[in-house]
Amino acid sequence: MKKILLPVLAVAAMACTPKTETILKGTLPAEAGTVVQVVIQDLQLDTVVTLEDGAFELALPVDVKTMGFVAAGDYKAQFVPDGSTLSLVWPAEGEDLLVASSSKKSVTSRLNAINDWMDEFFENYASAEDQDAEFEKYVAKLKELVKKNPDNVLGFMGVQSLRGQLEAADMVAVIKSLSPELQEREEIVRMMTALDAALGTAENAMFTDFEVEQPDGTTLKLSDFVGKGKYVLVDFWASWCGPCRREIPNIKAVYEKYHGEKFDVLSVAVWDKPEDTAAALAEEKLPWPQIVNAQRIPTDIYGIQGIPHLILFGPDGTIVKRGEGLRGENMDPVIGSFLED
Repeated sequence: MKKILLPVLAVAAMACTPKTETILKGTLPAEAGTVVQVVIQDLQLDTVVTLEDGAFELALPVDVKTMGFVAAGDYKAQFVPDGSTLSLVWPAEGEDLLVASSSKKSVTSRLNAINDWMDEFFENYASAEDQDAEFEKYVAKLKELVKKNPDNVLGFMGVQSLRGQLEAADMVAVIKSLSPELQEREEIVRMMTALDAALGTAENAMFTDFEVEQPDGTTLKLSDFVGKGKYVLVDFWASWCGPCRREIPNIKAVYEKYHGEKFDVLSVAVWDKPEDTAAALAEEKLPWPQIVNAQRIPTDIYGIQGIPHLILFGPDGTIVKRGEGLRGENMDPVIGSFLED
């Protein structure tokens, strides 16, 4: 037994030795030009390789926590320097440049698979009968991506794409499933800071005040409008944000229906140029009060990572509802349920 077992162990040890190189190669047609550019920003690598008879081969470091890009001709493709042999595949008409891996289990192969899934999803999403149900599939796919790739760049990408799609506590749980090394990335640290702020200003918490200087030199505070005995729906938005502009008709509808002694609306323009906000306000003709030029002041305080973001404050300034549950067709019945109490 020993004579058989020991060689097997030796082979296993050799097979498990970490790879130190990723080989990127390809043979390209004349239309690809004479050079290929390879960029791996996290590794501070930016190099140009000259093709010889249309072919090239380049040895790269191995780092599954980063994304690389290769450009040839008018095309560009992603890859992960995952230690496999990567081949640059010139596209057929109507297709994209592709980096294919020698291993179906490699991170680059998984990257290509998720990109294919996303392409098909968004191609069909616009015509889907139940877009909410389809979007739930999208979120579930991203959560699965993180779960299956906690220690590589795909997990990191999944977390970034989930930002603003989950409640703060759920998002924290997803981030905590990443490897400690990925959790230390600057982008994830910033995200966790925002989530901590969101959890500190969650439903049932008292409002946190902020003050913003207006273009005319005056200052406005959140407390000028909130905590004055009314329910106040606060819309954090920006002129350039398509979903924000599409939410305005819903806000106008609840304003016209409920505005009075018990309910009011306030818009807070964030992440926007004051002149662009002014132009949008002229177009939208909003009849309720505005705080403009707030930039990151309120979004940092309330941990807002995506807009539009809606918060419903109670008469005493308590946060009674915030987030996706206030948007779209949910807005009227949710607000109405509080006003009926």
